[in-house]
Amino acid sequence: MAIGVQVVIVCGKIARYKMVGRFIAWGYILTLTADDLKTEYLKLLDEEHNEQVYQKYLEQHTRLIPREFVQNHGIGCDLVLRKLSFGSDYKSDFFYFSKSSDDWNAVHIEIEKPSSKYFKGSTSEFDPGFLHAIQQINDWRAWFARDNQKGFLNSLAAIQVPTHMAIRNPTFNKYVLVYGRRDEYSGSDIRRSKIQSLETDDFKIISFDSLAEGLKSKDELSIAIRHNEYIDIVTDEITNSDMYGWIDPTQFRVSATLHDKLKNGPPSRTYRGFKNGVPIEAHQYAAENIRIRRDKDVVEGAEA
Repeated sequence: MAIGVQVVIVCGKIARYKMVGRFIAWGYILTLTADDLKTEYLKLLDEEHNEQVYQKYLEQHTRLIPREFVQNHGIGCDLVLRKLSFGSDYKSDFFYFSKSSDDWNAVHIEIEKPSSKYFKGSTSEFDPGFLHAIQQINDWRAWFARDNQKGFLNSLAAIQVPTHMAIRNPTFNKYVLVYGRRDEYSGSDIRRSKIQSLETDDFKIISFDSLAEGLKSKDELSIAIRHNEYIDIVTDEITNSDMYGWIDPTQFRVSATLHDKLKNGPPSRTYRGFKNGVPIEAHQYAAENIRIRRDKDVVEGAEA
């Protein structure tokens, strides 16, 4: 169970944590210090579990989620979608928007396993598993090239906010592959250059080790699952009040725990305009209009 958790809300975000917590149920934000999180995570990498173990660990410890292609406005509302389907055949492990004043990045992330190999044995020939992962990214890129971009963005319009900037400014797809361990190529200029040669302006390849870098400067994020009628917020903490200020809360479904924090917790400094001359505080407005997930409800897609 969690012990000694100290959480401070500063300008709508969760500040750095002081004490250590433990994961006890889906959606609870762990409060490991950056150093302890790095130590625990790197130890987990050495244990060579399957992909889903690492997917779930990153969802529980969201500071580890890749920040490649994040622009100066950060990750949109600190909101990350897990297992986002597009088309009939494709699904990214994580997805988020990030904007600047001029454009948007739609960032699609694929994770494999830390034990996945880049190369065959001691050679500099790419492993078939790595080539398959590269091909998967190429398939995603080709799908968007087949005039699917507009429909995809329409399906996510609720979270690409502010809406006027989503309409006015272009959105560019970016791709991140999280694969293997750094020590397989760090000691070889040939291996390192061959991996780098596959990267492009819209595609980055990073190792699982790299996710543990710079944790002290990274914010916690909210994990969500997109459904046809709403978006399930899986995280039980308020990671960014802007989410409830910019996004229509009727688009969300949250746990009873998160609803209670919105309703009875400290007010935010985020507002949704005025009513009768009185500013409408975002948390309270969300609490009054948001869908509530009962404890016995299953979060569909949570274990996919």
